Amino acid sequence: MDAPAPGLPVGMISPDDVELSIIAKEPEAPQSTATAKEPEPRETTAHIHDSPDFHAPSLEQVTLVKRRRGWAYPQGLRLEHNLSWAIGLLELANAGDFAANIWNDTPVPIYATVFMAIGGTAAGVLSIFAFQDAGRAWHNVKFLQRQRRDLEDHNVQLLEEGQSTQQVDVFLDITGRELYTEVINRWGMDILMGGGAVMISIGTFLAMGGANHKVWMASNILSGYLGNAPITLYGLVNSLWAIVVWRKKQSHKRAAEKRLQGTVALELVKKYGFSVQLFFVINGSTTFIGGVASMLTATMWWAYVILIPVIISSFFCNYWWRKRAGYDRPYLDLPIGMNENGLIQALEAAAAIRRGIEKDQGNDALRQLVPDTRSLPSVLDFLVEHGLFETFALRIVANPRLREVLCVGDMNRVEIDVTGLLDLPEPHHATILGVAEQFIRNEGPKHFEHRERFIAEVLGTYLSKSEPELHLSEKKTGSDVAQISPSQRA
Repeated sequence: MDAPAPGLPVGMISPDDVELSIIAKEPEAPQSTATAKEPEPRETTAHIHDSPDFHAPSLEQVTLVKRRRGWAYPQGLRLEHNLSWAIGLLELANAGDFAANIWNDTPVPIYATVFMAIGGTAAGVLSIFAFQDAGRAWHNVKFLQRQRRDLEDHNVQLLEEGQSTQQVDVFLDITGRELYTEVINRWGMDILMGGGAVMISIGTFLAMGGANHKVWMASNILSGYLGNAPITLYGLVNSLWAIVVWRKKQSHKRAAEKRLQGTVALELVKKYGFSVQLFFVINGSTTFIGGVASMLTATMWWAYVILIPVIISSFFCNYWWRKRAGYDRPYLDLPIGMNENGLIQALEAAAAIRRGIEKDQGNDALRQLVPDTRSLPSVLDFLVEHGLFETFALRIVANPRLREVLCVGDMNRVEIDVTGLLDLPEPHHATILGVAEQFIRNEGPKHFEHRERFIAEVLGTYLSKSEPELHLSEKKTGSDVAQISPSQRA
């Protein structure tokens, strides 16, 4: 990368860099104490795992499986950002028993029966969406658990060899936060609120037969305290976790303000930190209020009024997480190069690539990113390096011409890898390049927006965790200076 213009701090992107020429340049050879090797020609995919700078590449070989709706990669292959919009309506299921609790007498009026049918049906349907989303969340949980096991094993190995564990510590911190967020904010919410919705639905339908005392009693139990107890439990746990995440993001922003002054990366870290904090402030407070209000609805009709802003904020939080705070990412293969300048450059590059693709949406966006768009190795190298190859493999098998070549016969599994695509006859290369160009144009902005959020998370964590070490170093230096006698100073 060219040296920054005079007067620009490290990491600052000047207006002349908008064309993304910095992205298309060949990376510098990594500095190493080992014997330098001759650089490999561009016609093979780069070994980015050996780079000292930060990278989060995708796999170079992807196994796809055939499902009812078409080809897909196995669940748990990567952290997926696939929260369902319907989950934002789960608080509405919480209020599905309003008719059963308000008109809790016999005989049940006809209009109350109609409202009970609507509320009970809505709660039951939303519980189905909740359990479906819980399944997707569980695949993310298993993925993160596997990632953490590998990181912990690598951490032990580094300690035994007497090497620094800073890099692994950063990703253990990140994956821990990702794991607890997935368990509490998604899987736990789906299970507890989905289970509560089932009991509320059953209790509401039972309330239609309130003339029978036993049925009336069962209805009150299910649609009252028992049905709302899981929702209250979720609200309490979620609010506590929201405080933890808010404080963590606050430490990220403080560390960034100290170390990243004058860089574009500072604004990106602060912007992402604000998005995450806003989500957890609203989500944590409203789920707690909603949990308390749900317990009151069993005996007090006015508690449903409290649920109105809770329902609205729940849908907003769902939208905000999907559009502004959540991200997907590939499996983090170790070692992962990491240093402050490398993270700054990676974050600003991801933001610049996203803006460039959005700017050239109707034109050849790929030409702005790859030196030679006619070179299949160069294009595949870019897709792997920036974590795009796994999703690109799905677009490959979706193309009829390429599917005929790669998916021979009645296959249920197919492996798509960089080497295999390069080995295809030359006429197919143009087809692959055409698919890649369309793929970057359609999927590029969203992918690099997620990548920007992830790298902002990595940079914020790296700065906040390295800050204590910086303070200790400064303290030790000051102590050494204080021990120098006046004669020594002279």
